[in-house]
Amino acid sequence: MRLLTLLLCTICSASLAQTDDCRAWLDQQQRALDERGIVDAGSMRIDGHPHLRANRWLAFLHQQAVGDASQQLWLEMAANEALQGWHAELSRLYGHQQWRDQLESCIHKLTGLSGFYGVPEPQIPDSYASWQRVVGLYPVAKIVAAPSIKRYRRDMNQRFQRPARLPIRHYLPESFRGNLPVPRDLAPNGFDLPLPKGATGNALFSHYAPVLSIADPKDVNQPGQVFLDNGQPGVDITKPTVYQWFSWTRYRGHKLLQLNYQFWFSRRPAAGLLNLYGGELDSLIWRVTLKPDGNVLYYDSIHGCGCYHKVFTVARGLYPDNSLSDPPLFYPHPVANAGKERISLLLEADTHYLVRVSAYSAEGEQQYYQQHNANVLRALPDRRGGYGSLFDQRGLVAASKRRERFLLWPLGIPSAGAMRQPGQHATAFIGRRHFDDPTLPETLFGK
Repeated sequence: MRLLTLLLCTICSASLAQTDDCRAWLDQQQRALDERGIVDAGSMRIDGHPHLRANRWLAFLHQQAVGDASQQLWLEMAANEALQGWHAELSRLYGHQQWRDQLESCIHKLTGLSGFYGVPEPQIPDSYASWQRVVGLYPVAKIVAAPSIKRYRRDMNQRFQRPARLPIRHYLPESFRGNLPVPRDLAPNGFDLPLPKGATGNALFSHYAPVLSIADPKDVNQPGQVFLDNGQPGVDITKPTVYQWFSWTRYRGHKLLQLNYQFWFSRRPAAGLLNLYGGELDSLIWRVTLKPDGNVLYYDSIHGCGCYHKVFTVARGLYPDNSLSDPPLFYPHPVANAGKERISLLLEADTHYLVRVSAYSAEGEQQYYQQHNANVLRALPDRRGGYGSLFDQRGLVAASKRRERFLLWPLGIPSAGAMRQPGQHATAFIGRRHFDDPTLPETLFGK
């Protein structure tokens, strides 16, 4: 018995020593990052737990973790979020070197020795600057802004209704082959949460990926691959690319899987002499929210600034909640189910407004696009050497700032019109709402 006790004490002491070494190593890396001013805004650090990070979804799930299985899964998900964040930051600090094995080992060890109840509930700040609303007299500003918002809604509804230009080019995903996983079969875990991994995730992304249909030949309307050149971002249209990531939401008691697809353009051209909305870089995000059986519940889209939120319902019984202030636009036409047929997104020239969503019809030139994990944008190789991020410390793309920010700053969105990182997309000028709010469908749809 004494030998067993001594053995357990030895193992315990070794584990504690390894834990101390890992904490010291992570502290050392954090100091180096601070000295260089390197911060990734893709998730939030948790004080006292350098191996864990959280986003809005994980902050929501923290409240739902009521048993051992769900609590352990939450720790693993928060550790994975930290791993991605550290990886993005250390890649920019050192490049891809031997630190990766050390990082993964330390996060694994620290997570294994963590207790759920020792982790404080994450408090994720919203993407609004309250001081701007105070200084800008928000109660007055929102009244002044209301006519412009109504005018935009009227103009966009007219775009939905009037004849659109026929596409001249279609960008397609590679054809999917194999067995398609069903979301409910990916959820035998403590949260009943669909968690695709590896080939399973790739299959889902390929199957539901949209066709991007373009009606104008100009370079500014062709999607491409994002690059950095001496820290300045650009888009290489010779390499059509979509950047994709998973997210989740809750609706009517179900935790639902979402597939996000983002297309990038080199710029939005200026329209007229008063150039409020034009500038470098533009992007469109298309999101597919799946029911447990794999059919589409609804789609929605925003531009990379968080602006122009549109909703496209597929399932029956989804109606807009008319009590919302500054709600998203609801598409007035029936929309096909991407679980059963390929969807086409038709963009308006120059503005990149999404004006039609329909089943894909193969007319015009066809070209395939690459599918990349969106995390690569957090640590991009620079053509002049080293690595950088498309996003700054606030999660903004500094090169994409727009003049509209001067007019809209009283409404509280920092650098309105600028492209920004997932997790930083405020979608309402009146009120507060985010693209990644954990229960967004319960807000959008009337009871």
